Amino acid sequence: MKRQNVKTSKRRNAVASTCRGFITASSHGRILAIACVAVGVNLTLPGCMQPVEPGVTTTFSAAKSNGDDREPPVETNIVRVTKFFSAEPWLTFSNDGTSRVNGFKCSVFLEGPGKPRGVFGSGTIIVCLYRVDRDGAGREVAVPLQEWEMPPDKAYPWRCKDRTLLGWGYGLRMQWRDDLDLEGRQIAVVVKYARDDGKVLSSTRQMLKVPRNGTQMLTVQPEKT
Repeated sequence: MKRQNVKTSKRRNAVASTCRGFITASSHGRILAIACVAVGVNLTLPGCMQPVEPGVTTTFSAAKSNGDDREPPVETNIVRVTKFFSAEPWLTFSNDGTSRVNGFKCSVFLEGPGKPRGVFGSGTIIVCLYRVDRDGAGREVAVPLQEWEMPPDKAYPWRCKDRTLLGWGYGLRMQWRDDLDLEGRQIAVVVKYARDDGKVLSSTRQMLKVPRNGTQMLTVQPEKT
């Protein structure tokens, strides 16, 4: 029990230290991106299981692999995290008719030590949202706004059932807090991965500008019960 507590403490400390700023991934993290450009893959993942909270009723498409579509064993030795955003990543979870943007979608791939292909991990996926401001000297200042932590049981519903040319991935649909007014603001998203041994990996940051009301976007509706 003591050993388990030490492991959990190490992981939390590592996550806290990396979330204080943006971490730049190594050049190896570009492998999946290069592969994507080469094959022209639509990076919105297909066949994703629908999460319970919130549920979505939309469907997505992408190029499927013609290889073995059996799910791979869960990988403990994840070495890289890669994220992709579509040209229109915005979501609205509102049902009041305002079409206010309050979320985004992205695809996440975790790479093992072998081929640069996505696998499923045994650790925790952490999505970090920042607002990007400017100080008096015009320098960027990243203001942490929200984090979503997804251990294996919470990440499982976001797994995609079909393997793409980039391997197995997660299709995430994130809703930020109601008290965050980000209309017209610049934001940044970083996806981190906390391994079982406490090591934390980070993707490169994704800079985005939140559109103003009236922009067409994907509407996400809760599942009917």
